Amino acid sequence: MGVTVYLVDEPAVGVAKLYASQDPTARVFLLQDAVYAALGGEVKGMVYVLREDLVRRGLEARVPAGVRVVGYPDLVSLMEEEKVVNLL
Repeated sequence: MGVTVYLVDEPAVGVAKLYASQDPTARVFLLQDAVYAALGGEVKGMVYVLREDLVRRGLEARVPAGVRVVGYPDLVSLMEEEKVVNLL
């Protein structure tokens, strides 16, 4: 079974929580202001945040354990290899 990558911005965090809870293959990328949801542990499962979005908001020191911090090249690589659902 392949992986599904969900690209999520702040307005779609609620939808991302639902998908992540129902899809064991979900890889949820919280982008832009959605990175705040990672800090509060709102989204469960395989959660990723972009380093650049954390730095831009001054949050890089507040990332909880289990949240994967990646750069744009990592995101692009995963998007090339897997199914992508855009919730931006």
